[in-house]
Amino acid sequence: MDTWLVTGGGGFLGANAGLFLRGRAESLGLVRRESGTGSTFVTTIEADLSDVSRAVEVVEAARPSVILHCAAVSRHEDCESDPARAELINVNATRELARAAHEIGAQFIYVSTDAVFDGATGIYNEDALPNPFSVYGQTKLEGEHVALLEANALVVRTNFFGWSPSGRSSILEFFYNSLTRGEVVKGYTDFVVTSMYAQHLMEAIWTLAERDAHGVFHVASKDPLSKYDFAIAAADVFDLDSSLVFPTSEDVEPREWAKSRDISLDTSKFESFTQTPSPTQRQGLTAARLDASTVRVWLQDGKMTDTALASAASRKPLESDWF
Repeated sequence: MDTWLVTGGGGFLGANAGLFLRGRAESLGLVRRESGTGSTFVTTIEADLSDVSRAVEVVEAARPSVILHCAAVSRHEDCESDPARAELINVNATRELARAAHEIGAQFIYVSTDAVFDGATGIYNEDALPNPFSVYGQTKLEGEHVALLEANALVVRTNFFGWSPSGRSSILEFFYNSLTRGEVVKGYTDFVVTSMYAQHLMEAIWTLAERDAHGVFHVASKDPLSKYDFAIAAADVFDLDSSLVFPTSEDVEPREWAKSRDISLDTSKFESFTQTPSPTQRQGLTAARLDASTVRVWLQDGKMTDTALASAASRKPLESDWF
């Protein structure tokens, strides 16, 4: 059984990765600090990427087959307020981890973002010219370059939603929590993405890794949705009140770094390479509802019954998830 080392093991995608990998691979999660709740990984080790030498030491000792690099300074606002830290984590740490992966012969998978594009046109394929609109997008693009240079990496550009350890890290959780409380929420009608359910994303990454994929792949849902349309779909799937979702736009309520954008991704290359169809966002929402009693419980409570854990760890995407 292969060993996967996942950076950012306590974060949103990293924790989802740990749960997905159970029963599929030996898993080692690198976390900034140990939490008091259970981990989704078989083993966790503290390693703050501000001191990447510690993470490199772990890589050299563990000698994993695959390194999945999820850790990043990912909030746009955090990157804008502290670009030096964004550079340190998103670029410099990526470079050193990619070099370490190359030295031990591990496959290096770098999780990137649709924010490498400016959103002027949408439906971007892998040959489209990046033009980041934020410090976050710029540093993630630089991270792509060093990962490809140092380790002939697999670069996965994506945008994802789902259940997180904090219970408030994704757009799904924002709308689900607010609508469950009966609160009126705003949905931007002019910010469009092809966001993918996190467990579907991990299934796609696993498939690419099994095929020893390298280079840049866009891995996302097949259908672009505005944040408003996503909220309406989420309300429908979770049987919540869609009338509480209020449409707005960047023109009406501009934010410091954002404006009207369509940063949707074209997933044709992924579908052709894997012979696997990309799901729609509604199919991802349906899977998230099915996983609410397993994946969500584990991530947020740090525990799950043995039966539920086995079911969640072994669940393949249902036909209804994908078609």
